[in-house]
Amino acid sequence: MTLSFRPTEHSNAPIIALHSSASNSSQWSRLDADFGGRFDVYAFDLPGCGRAPLASDNSRKGAACSAAPVIEEIEKMGSPVHLVGHSNGGGIAIKVALMRPDLVKSLTVYEPATFHFLKDGDSTDQRLFKQIQFISALVTVAAEENVPTGMRHFIDFWNGEGFWDRLSLPARQKFADAIYSTMADFAHGFAETWELADLSKLEMPSLVLTGLESPEITQHVSAAIAKALPNARIALLPELGHMAPVFDPEWVNSRIFEHVANVERPTATCSWPIMAAA
Repeated sequence: MTLSFRPTEHSNAPIIALHSSASNSSQWSRLDADFGGRFDVYAFDLPGCGRAPLASDNSRKGAACSAAPVIEEIEKMGSPVHLVGHSNGGGIAIKVALMRPDLVKSLTVYEPATFHFLKDGDSTDQRLFKQIQFISALVTVAAEENVPTGMRHFIDFWNGEGFWDRLSLPARQKFADAIYSTMADFAHGFAETWELADLSKLEMPSLVLTGLESPEITQHVSAAIAKALPNARIALLPELGHMAPVFDPEWVNSRIFEHVANVERPTATCSWPIMAAA
């Protein structure tokens, strides 16, 4: 399924929004209302997610499996886009930018799930990498043993202890059904090989967002990526967690809008009219 929000005619570049793991394109529906018809917003169901997901390119390795079909969709549009991604979608957005920087007019990522570079880092990096490996292993074991609550650890890690228990039974089933796509997302992410130094090639204006109530690993990764991107800003959002694009979109979407609008109409090109004294 592709959600396509078509506003009135304008010259702004379209926005492509990529969702997180165990989610689908509908998580970006609020962008349509918040952007008030000033941008075309397209949200794709990534491989393995949603009702009619993009087909994974299994001839590729790592995040390129999911990035390649996104690139195909952007190519059909015939012009560069503002690329937005959350969590796993943020990691795919970065991969799209690395593969085809000519197609990305601006980049916005909320806590991109790009953990692979931590395994060769310092002691903090390696500690955090082992932590996310453990969460991935719990999901994998649960899937192999067909445990109905296999996604409990994954959901509670990102949303806080006890979140799973507060979910309705239909919501739990929805997440349980996403266990295999979640496993694939972890596998593709861990298989990535780009290094932080490679991000120096990405010269498009970039915005990295992170919530100050999010897990340590996502704040750590977001800061590292923002530092590595040559034309990036980082926004630290108080009282928001990893799932803020879903649960607190009013705070996240306003930052996205500010970023893409400034790329389209840089404030540096604006000036006050010269006024003569009466």
